[in-house]
Amino acid sequence: MDAELPPPLPTTLEAVDEPELGALALAWGAAERAVRSEMAPLEARLAAVRAGLGRLATERRRRDRQQHIASRQAVRTEVRTGTAPSLEQVLASPIPLLDDQQPLAELQFLLDTGGEVALGYPGARVPALQMTDGTSTRSVTTLEEARRLHREGWEVGVPARPGVRVHTPGTRLERLLEVGRCFVRTRPPAA
Repeated sequence: MDAELPPPLPTTLEAVDEPELGALALAWGAAERAVRSEMAPLEARLAAVRAGLGRLATERRRRDRQQHIASRQAVRTEVRTGTAPSLEQVLASPIPLLDDQQPLAELQFLLDTGGEVALGYPGARVPALQMTDGTSTRSVTTLEEARRLHREGWEVGVPARPGVRVHTPGTRLERLLEVGRCFVRTRPPAA
C-alpha cells in the first residue's frame, strides 16, 4: 500500500500563518513515518541481501587465499624435487632445460619460498637479466642470449655486484639473489 502524500507545499512559505505551518509539518511528518514503515520490509530484505553478498565475498577471498597457498606449496615442492631448475642450472646446462627461443618475459621466476619475483628493476618495460664479463655489462632479454653469454664466460650480475636483480611484482622492493636461489619455469597459462 502506497503512503499518501500530504498536500503540496506552497511555493513561498513566508505567507503561511503559524497554525497552517504547524498543520503542514504534522502532515509531512506523518507522510514520512508512513513511507518509512513501508520501507522497513524492503530495508530488511536489502540488509539480508547485503549480508549474503558479504558472506559470498568472504568465501571467494578464502578460496583465493587457499589457492594461493597451494600454488606456493607446489612451487616449494618443485624446487625441493628439482622439477623447477635454478637459473644457474638453466644457464650452465649443455642441453636446453627450457625453450631457448622464449623471451625472459614469458618465463616465471620464483624464490625457494614459492613466491614469484619479476626480473630486473621495478618499472622496467621489459624484464632483463644483467650479465658481465668483468669489465662490461649487457642486458639480455632472451634465454638463448643469456645461455650463449654464459658459455662465453659471462656471469649474471654487474662487475661489483654478482647476482640476479629481482623485484616483487607490483612493488618497488628489489634485491639481488644468488643465481642458484632464483628458480625458473615456463609461465603457466592464465586461468
